[in-house]
Amino acid sequence: MQRIADRLTPMPVIDAAVVGSPPVGGKTPTLYLSGPGKQADRIAELFAGTDVRTHVLGDSVGQASALKLAYSSYQKVSRVLAAVAYGAAESYGVADELLVIAAQRSRSYLVETDYIPKTAARAWRWGPELADAAALLADAGLPDSLMHAAVATLARWDGNKDDRLDIAEALEALRGERDLGHPS
Repeated sequence: MQRIADRLTPMPVIDAAVVGSPPVGGKTPTLYLSGPGKQADRIAELFAGTDVRTHVLGDSVGQASALKLAYSSYQKVSRVLAAVAYGAAESYGVADELLVIAAQRSRSYLVETDYIPKTAARAWRWGPELADAAALLADAGLPDSLMHAAVATLARWDGNKDDRLDIAEALEALRGERDLGHPS
């Protein structure tokens, strides 16, 4: 974002990122804004009275993108990790036991096995986002290997863009046992 802002100088640049689902069915995503306060406040005013909440983070361009990527790196990798963990437990016949343990935790993705097929269907767009998150981590001097590993894992679902799979089909594709996106 800073490189974009530098190229557009002297124009003011506002960084914006949405966290949350689209504003349908009572959902209220948040539009995070960062950059020159006066312009950020003007953009926030455009969403007054809508189902999109706004939150101005500060004057530094890049804060909104950094927040989105930091959140995405946890939320999306957690979904990938849950799919891999469930797949491993299922392979060894202990999936039910894993779910019992996970159910004892507060809001664990592991109990949301119905999300595994949704993760597979969204892998095509989550992969590039997590590659960006890896760059963010590297820039911050943090290890980025988890993000790269998640990108590589998501790539196993590249052929399943927007597919409606069941859990077993999603796990088969994750294991590389079948490529549901391309006819054999």
